[in-house]
Amino acid sequence: MTVRVQWLTAGERDAVYEEALRILETVGMRMRGARALAALREAGAQVDADGTARLPTELVERAVAACPRDVLMAGEEPSLDVRLDGSRTFFNCSGCAAKTLDQETGVVRPSTLADLRDGTVVMDATPELDVVWTFLTATDVPLERRELVEYYTYLTETAKPVVFLDCPEKTDHVRRIVEIVSGDLDRFRQRPRLSLLCAARSPLEVNGRLLDVACEFASLGAPIWIYSMPISGATAPVTPAGTLALMWSEVLGTLTAVQTEAPGAPVLACCGPGILDMRSTTMSLGNLESTLMGAAAVEIGHHLGIPVHNSGLSTDAKHLGLQAGYEKGLKVAATVATGADMCSGGFGFLDSSSTFSLRTIPVDAEIAGMAVRMARGIEVSPETLMGDAIARVGVGGDFLREKETRRRVRAGEHFVPRIGSRLPFEQWIDEGRTEVDAADDVVRDALAAREERGPHLSDDQRRALAEVCGMTAATR
Repeated sequence: MTVRVQWLTAGERDAVYEEALRILETVGMRMRGARALAALREAGAQVDADGTARLPTELVERAVAACPRDVLMAGEEPSLDVRLDGSRTFFNCSGCAAKTLDQETGVVRPSTLADLRDGTVVMDATPELDVVWTFLTATDVPLERRELVEYYTYLTETAKPVVFLDCPEKTDHVRRIVEIVSGDLDRFRQRPRLSLLCAARSPLEVNGRLLDVACEFASLGAPIWIYSMPISGATAPVTPAGTLALMWSEVLGTLTAVQTEAPGAPVLACCGPGILDMRSTTMSLGNLESTLMGAAAVEIGHHLGIPVHNSGLSTDAKHLGLQAGYEKGLKVAATVATGADMCSGGFGFLDSSSTFSLRTIPVDAEIAGMAVRMARGIEVSPETLMGDAIARVGVGGDFLREKETRRRVRAGEHFVPRIGSRLPFEQWIDEGRTEVDAADDVVRDALAAREERGPHLSDDQRRALAEVCGMTAATR
């Protein structure tokens, strides 16, 4: 039995959705400069001179109906494909951190290309992680070259699906990258290795150029992650219900523009609400209200038939300590139990996803693995009740020697941690190995394995990609 938790009644869910539709029809969403405005006007939207589009409910509902429920993000090999069909929760990291918690010194410093490369290698080797976002900013690479250098590094260091978070400045280059990675545009459409994130700016605005790029890549068959990150009490109403309504109006408004330009485009509704901490005046992602709002957003999206992404591994903690553990654990448990299609916010991230930490990746993987096992629930059947085995062992016996015990343990009946310790206290003391030590060992093993196997993609693909991305000896 798969565990599913419900947070909203049907009436509450419908009320949020109807309020989002009302907002789009009466207040509208600004898309200044976007080419999609002309198509929206032709489809019945009222478009003001400042680029604000008021969207009729019928137009939004047609766009929602055009969204496929089954979305493929292809890996380099089919075994690494991610298919969002409602059957399970997949995991990705977070994005664009300009700071890294140094593994050796413990000092937070600007992120570098070496951090990006090492992080991608470890994520590639982490089985619990399914999709790699462009998660780090290589601040030591000149700005005019940074975007393409980062793209090259991601695509040669992971075989998993990749999502570009920042709006590409050079779309012709990215189109060429698509051709190199997939072979040609037709094959890319069949197996899209790259996706693009299009983020709204709360309240009720999306950058016109970003929207144009999203529509362009949607027309190629790239999945579009439509993201809203309202801050409750600052860029959104202070109530969770009000923030939910605003968030869904932004997702639906952007989604409608994309579907109007590229009908049938694969999209994900990405819900990453935060709150403003009124004491520190900082945005919080590790709070419980965000957990509730994210879980409720999953229910609304699934009712509409849209795959939903939720930031379920976020923490406000500044280091890998108690706060990181309880915030990440609670959030991911709620996300997985609600049935989110995709979960981000963690896998190496601290401080509201602003700081990257290499050793945090294996810890987050363990938390995610435990949540997935929890949501799998308990299978009850004649085979799992094991009545024959109980009769055979009888009173006072043991089940260690039963073949079914060995078979099921090897098959994953019990979750086995790599980071946490279950040793008796005395043995744990003698071993002298903490959770951080265990995480560091996983990182070292992944980096060592990368040196042995070499980069991903073929030699010809890497040469062509290096030429497009302007790679030098220093950045390869």
